Amino acid sequence: MFHLFEKVNNGEVYVIAEMSANHGGSLDNALEIVRQSAKAGADCLKIQTYTADSITMDCDNDYFRIKGGLWDGYRLYDLYSEAGTPYEWHAAIKEECEKCGMDFLSTPFDKTAVDFLGSLGTEAYKIASFELVDIPLIEYAASKGKPMIMSCGMASVSEIQDAVDACRRMGNDQIVLLKCCSEYPANWEDMHLGNIPDMKKRFGTLVGLSDHSFGSIGAVVGVSLGACVVEKHIKLDGVKSADSEFSMSVQDFASMVSDVRNASRIAQGPIYEPSAKEKASMVFRRSIFASEDIKAGEDFSEKNVRVVRPGNGLSPKYYNELIGTVCAKDIKRGEPICLDYIDPDSPVYGKIGRDITRKASDVCSANGTCDDLYDAGRTDTVTENAAGPVLRKAVPEDVDLLFKWANDPEVRRNSFNSEPIPYEDHCKWFNKLMNDPSQVQYILMSEDKPVGQIRFTLKGDEALIGYSVAPGMRGLGYGSAMLDLAEMKIREDCPEVRKLIGRVKPENTGSGKCFEKNGYEEEYREFVRKID
Repeated sequence: MFHLFEKVNNGEVYVIAEMSANHGGSLDNALEIVRQSAKAGADCLKIQTYTADSITMDCDNDYFRIKGGLWDGYRLYDLYSEAGTPYEWHAAIKEECEKCGMDFLSTPFDKTAVDFLGSLGTEAYKIASFELVDIPLIEYAASKGKPMIMSCGMASVSEIQDAVDACRRMGNDQIVLLKCCSEYPANWEDMHLGNIPDMKKRFGTLVGLSDHSFGSIGAVVGVSLGACVVEKHIKLDGVKSADSEFSMSVQDFASMVSDVRNASRIAQGPIYEPSAKEKASMVFRRSIFASEDIKAGEDFSEKNVRVVRPGNGLSPKYYNELIGTVCAKDIKRGEPICLDYIDPDSPVYGKIGRDITRKASDVCSANGTCDDLYDAGRTDTVTENAAGPVLRKAVPEDVDLLFKWANDPEVRRNSFNSEPIPYEDHCKWFNKLMNDPSQVQYILMSEDKPVGQIRFTLKGDEALIGYSVAPGMRGLGYGSAMLDLAEMKIREDCPEVRKLIGRVKPENTGSGKCFEKNGYEEEYREFVRKID
């Protein structure tokens, strides 16, 4: 089993140790690199599968001679003859990877190499930067139905798109792109790692980094920008090869693995909820306290109340509204001001009471339209009796409503099946839905009007989400509100669910942003939120 997608879906960085030519012509060195890579924490060991004849021609003219750089003066044929990994070593290297608990990966450079790797049971293919423009090779490798990891050094946007399209034409959407600078070593100013988040959105794939720069900083920055795969050359001390000058020692590689895994933890987000340790410190926030003894019937004033630490009283945001309000009970100096101390007939009492009950201030604007639930704070205590939007279970009478929404042109454009739905087919689907325990359908209501729908398809501990907002109601925050409320509902109705998954077409950027805003993380063209 190739573990890249499993690792990434669990929020981990997948680390590839690139052997390349660093075996120095010795199988013993190659096997030792496998063992040392595993000890250093790599998830995968990668080699290259070619012969000099399969990658170039034995020719002496200037076209086939390298000018400048690390390999200045080399004939291509001689370089590849020296650097290649013999085919007869591949099985032994793959077997050693399996013994060490690592994945095995290789880069084929022609169709015969693809077939040879297939005969060994190789479970994924890597395409090198220089071969990204070899569309026939990519199509052939992709046709095998295995994951395709493609480095994008030197490539333009259109060339990357051509390579991605070649995979998808073959029915293969298991694509990982690696941002890469094809310099050996790569200069930091030429790496342009800011492309990583753009590549994720532009091509709708997982994106990683093939790093040829010195040290760990490139890999750490790449991961902090969203790279979920890091590929780095590894070498044994004292072994010289065509690639050793820009490769990492085993010790440095192990440090890099630790650095990128920590960087991945640091870069998690967006998560606006306080951590467990932060929650323990929230008591030391500021709040409203009595700075003098206050008698029942007195007004709260700037003289008798203050905003101070700790955080046991009302939030400081109520201070201005509290001033001039009648105190309902005697209060001693140094006591926190709470709701019970405020005259229940005062306007501020009702406002604070609603906020405390719902734990989300400013959820709805004065005219009752839903604003941004997520920005207002997670609504863990919103109930169906609250003033804001609520969810209810779908009933048979919703069949026509859902049919109308399903055939809205914008909904069809954003659906994976863009064709209009016949009414008869819709009714059959809806009847099945209502009787299928693996399907849970809710309707979002606001001011007693239906404004959206969300459906969960249950698969073990996962729930696949499909949702839409009613025509004329988009752009008002209902999508975010619905996702938030639906998470609460699924916790109550389906406690076995531990992962929520939203699948969105790459061009449907609105829904993608909505999922991201509600704490979902993008993973291989899906938006995933793990719940406790």
